[in-house]
Amino acid sequence: MRQRGVFEKVPGSGIWWIRYFDQFGKKRREKAGSKSVAIKLYGKRKQQVLEGKKLPELFRKPSVNFTQLVDDALAYSKRNKRSYKTDVPRFASLKEWFGTHPAEELTPREIENKLTKAAEKEKWAPSTFNHYRSLMSLSYRLGILNRKVTSNPARSVTHRREDNNRVRFLTEEEEKNLRRVVQDKWRRTCRSWIWRSIPACARGANTD
Repeated sequence: MRQRGVFEKVPGSGIWWIRYFDQFGKKRREKAGSKSVAIKLYGKRKQQVLEGKKLPELFRKPSVNFTQLVDDALAYSKRNKRSYKTDVPRFASLKEWFGTHPAEELTPREIENKLTKAAEKEKWAPSTFNHYRSLMSLSYRLGILNRKVTSNPARSVTHRREDNNRVRFLTEEEEKNLRRVVQDKWRRTCRSWIWRSIPACARGANTD
């Protein structure tokens, strides 16, 4: 049975939150932990609102925007990653898309929908999608280490299967060079190899 005012922000995470209105009609959210704890806390807060009690100062703490997480991740990338130069424009795009959002309130669905739209518009390869996903995940991972956020919704975004194989044929010049190298190293073997590589019809023509 669904409990009113209690919800799991990231489905399957096991971390439950409560949602209610305070005595001034302002919507409040609070992380609780397990579902049973969330149910008890919801009841407690509702009782406090009814009694007109002052709520803890924790609720007046400003939320952390995703931009703040990106700034920390960009600094980390500059210190530790060889891909820093390519990370810079990608982080800039992430800031444009998600920067003003409270980091704790972004959901995996919101992130995946936005990245999917961008991928379709810009015709990204699967690897590009995964790079953006990884940068978001890095931002949240550092945010957790810095105690700015408590969860990483980017981890639940679907990883795209990459297929970077390429089929390429030798140019005429490359084929000549290959044959020359083979002939120099394996003269005896190479004669039969070249003979077998000639179509039967052509071999028959040469014997006339």
